[in-house]
Amino acid sequence: MAALGAAAFRSGITTLQSTRGWLCSLLVSNADPHGWFEGFNMCRRQHIMPERQSSTVVPEAILRELHDINSFLAADSRLDGRRRSSLQLSAQSLPAPLPPHEIESGLPSLVAHVRPKEGMARCAVKWLRRAGRVPGQVHSLMGSPGPGGRRVWELNLHFDENDLARLVRSFGRNGCTARVLQLKLIRPPSATSTSPSITHAGPASSNPKRNSDSIIGSICNSSHSSSSSSNGAGAADDEVLGMVRVKPVRVHMNAVTQRLEGIELLYCPTDRVVLVDVPIRLANDEMAPGVRKGGWMSMFKRTVRYKALGNAIPPFIELNVRHMDLDQKLLVRDLPIPPGTKIYEKNFNAPVVCCTTDVGKD
Repeated sequence: MAALGAAAFRSGITTLQSTRGWLCSLLVSNADPHGWFEGFNMCRRQHIMPERQSSTVVPEAILRELHDINSFLAADSRLDGRRRSSLQLSAQSLPAPLPPHEIESGLPSLVAHVRPKEGMARCAVKWLRRAGRVPGQVHSLMGSPGPGGRRVWELNLHFDENDLARLVRSFGRNGCTARVLQLKLIRPPSATSTSPSITHAGPASSNPKRNSDSIIGSICNSSHSSSSSSNGAGAADDEVLGMVRVKPVRVHMNAVTQRLEGIELLYCPTDRVVLVDVPIRLANDEMAPGVRKGGWMSMFKRTVRYKALGNAIPPFIELNVRHMDLDQKLLVRDLPIPPGTKIYEKNFNAPVVCCTTDVGKD
């Protein structure tokens, strides 16, 4: 039998597994003339197979529950026109009273709508961006004193993209963070704060794209009215909920499309101490002796961090480099310090600008 098995394996008629099975069956058939081994294997299969079936087959009730959960999640993530139309994008009131503070005249104005706490998920922020609105947040608003001290809360807003783009073009992305703004919170019309509800049997519910277009159109109309009110043309149409003195902290922009994606603001009363990254401007650089000799001004730091009061934030630091020669540097300790501020840098010997002829290494 061993010789037959070896010959079959060498001839390539069957694989090693089939050869071993054939040899085992041959041994069992010759060594078990009464069929004892076969009966034992049959009994073993009868006891093992029901256990395997019970462990692998899911009961029908569990399958039904899983199917219901899957269909619910699919419908919830799809967010068709009926749910999108019932989502509230702008609140009609403030979530808490604003802290009392003074706002001087002459500050750049910015208009915003208040976002409600409920229903503003990530998908709603995506719809705001598609509609030409930019989400934002005001941090560190002080509330009424409580048992644990003063309460700090945040306010969620959304702005018109054109207003923010105009602000960034006027002051620059770094210059916006060194400006104090007058934030005007308005109450939008009720027709634009919530989109009209759509019934299940109506013809509009069968076309979700048309519903989303109508919602985007209503939000755009609201943004146009708010931008006109910021210019003073439509201030009588929208009710002002409150005014806040704020300072931009971060301006988020898309690296590919250069579109505004978000803005973070800080509540900044006149007596509050804040950290500001003040941009550096060069003056009379074309008249410097080093530039006339063929050099150029190399900027090592575009912004310098200052600690300043809310009413003493410098919009920029101007450096007069008229007398700089080749290989001369201006350090952080050489920068001017406006009243009410102080430099908040770790290394005061760090160079800010240098007049050099070096264009870099290949």
